[in-house]
Amino acid sequence: MSQTYIFLNGDFERPTRDWPDRPEPGDLIIIADGGERHAAALGWPVHWLVGDFDSLEPGRLERYQLSGVDIERYPAEKDEIDFELALGLARRLGHPSVEVLGALGGRWDMSLANLFLPRADGWDDLSVRFRHGPWTILTVTGPADLTLSGRPGDSLSLLPLGQDVLQIVLRGCRYPLAGETLRAGLTRGLSNLFEQTEVSLSFASGTLLIMRRDGEAGG
Repeated sequence: MSQTYIFLNGDFERPTRDWPDRPEPGDLIIIADGGERHAAALGWPVHWLVGDFDSLEPGRLERYQLSGVDIERYPAEKDEIDFELALGLARRLGHPSVEVLGALGGRWDMSLANLFLPRADGWDDLSVRFRHGPWTILTVTGPADLTLSGRPGDSLSLLPLGQDVLQIVLRGCRYPLAGETLRAGLTRGLSNLFEQTEVSLSFASGTLLIMRRDGEAGG
């Protein structure tokens, strides 16, 4: 199955596990404005450039135009951030599985907006994972039933967003949950540990920010 990669203009730290040296031939690489520098540092190709290009280095846009890269340019004054435009493009192109790089750091408002965006109304058909060094982050809205892959010793944190998350069942971690509630704003779901290579997680309602961090063996 092909994979889509979106590079944003935040801090970039190469994922420490399960990360290819090069994309596969059928993969899609979308660059949101200044995220181009991260793809360039990796030596990755660029298929689409999206944004207002206020963060792109001078001359780079023209170079990509001449090389035939597809470009969607937007005005600086707009209602969407560049990540929203890039995610919408992935959907229009029929690529529902997305890995996002460079989404965190720098500005807290942008980092939080990036993390919350995949759970906005109308985006439920997309599978979005944020990758940053040892971290893999995703947001999931219930009802949900999923399997999280990792290694024993990886950390797992579950943070409710906006409201309580109900009837959580968590198996395969040091601290299991059996149909319990995680209260919004409280910290009970932080700093659990994988005890198996697969952890099962289900819940009835609410939205969880799910954060897995590779253990030392994954560095």
